[in-house]
Amino acid sequence: MCLIRLLQTLALAGLLGLIAPSVQAVEVGGIDFKGSGFLTLVAGSVLGSGAAQSASGYNCPCFISDYAEAGVYEKGGLQWQPDSKLGLQGTAAFNDSYSVTSQIVMRGASSENVDIEWLYGDIKFNDKLTLQVGRKRLPLFYYSESQDVGLSFPWVHLPPQLYGWEIVNYNGANLLYKDQWGDWSSGMNIFSGSESLKNSGYWKMYNGKNTRTDSHWSSILGGDLSLNNDWFETRLLYIQSDIQNTTPPALVFGNNTRQKIYGISFNVDYAQWVARSEFLYINRKESYGGDHAQLYGLGYRIGKLLPMVTYTNYRQSVIVDQTLAEAHSTTSLLLRYDLNTSSDIKLQYDHWQNHAQSPFFTTASPNTAVPIASANLLSVSYDKVF
Repeated sequence: MCLIRLLQTLALAGLLGLIAPSVQAVEVGGIDFKGSGFLTLVAGSVLGSGAAQSASGYNCPCFISDYAEAGVYEKGGLQWQPDSKLGLQGTAAFNDSYSVTSQIVMRGASSENVDIEWLYGDIKFNDKLTLQVGRKRLPLFYYSESQDVGLSFPWVHLPPQLYGWEIVNYNGANLLYKDQWGDWSSGMNIFSGSESLKNSGYWKMYNGKNTRTDSHWSSILGGDLSLNNDWFETRLLYIQSDIQNTTPPALVFGNNTRQKIYGISFNVDYAQWVARSEFLYINRKESYGGDHAQLYGLGYRIGKLLPMVTYTNYRQSVIVDQTLAEAHSTTSLLLRYDLNTSSDIKLQYDHWQNHAQSPFFTTASPNTAVPIASANLLSVSYDKVF
């Protein structure tokens, strides 16, 4: 994106912020329309020299902040494209039982595209049970549903070792059940569907900026359970699906292989203390092996200020040859300041460290753009919802 596009985004966001209070809820022909939006503006720069690895259009050492969208901070000065975004969400309620929700997002990482992240219908049977049909976020992670809304999480960008995969949406149906079990609030979700993605941003990290890989997850079936009791919340996840990744016109990496995904998170907001933890394991033994990711975060609120330290770790297990396995971590130092209930500013320092036994994927993917040594990123962001 160029400077002109940045100014256009700022102008549009400012206009929407001014007019939002008057258009958030209107009624037309007996249909209630509600609208909202969110904005994140981020400027970041890769610090230090590191080990050079300029390949396939990327100027490295570089820092991957968003695998799914190919959000990469490259060496060479201040950049705002990888994590900046503008989103709009709208709901049309026909009555108390039927509604349609849509969300579109424009990202700096893919400046020419406007992505439809949500487009689904609600059928509300009662206060506890709802059927949703259409396009939604795949609930891989704790912050999956709100992963584009910067105000909803502590960091400038979600920790890359855990968040981000080749597929983050699905088309299908889910059954959502909410209840109160004594002092515990509960939420259970069962879902099924599929997703096809052309020109996956995720695979550009491995095969090069100018390559194309199409990803397809079929026969998706899964469920998650959330339990909340005042200051403590936990979430359990299971997903299974068939996977296929192809590079047109012919090369097939994993033709109809099976995967199983397991996840668990524990979150604490007690007095001034903030703790975040999340764990993910993906069984892909039919393809190459498995994936293990962990997140640990601890912060302490001082009025409107939240200092926080976070450590995330990713490790791949490979059946054939462990020396080709990917392994890296990121340690992050964060300062978040809440301007008000609808906006904040954040300052974050990230240190990416490689832990692979040998230069990752040098043999299997000679044009890889994944950092093979350390990379440091300093970034600042402004988040707003309206």
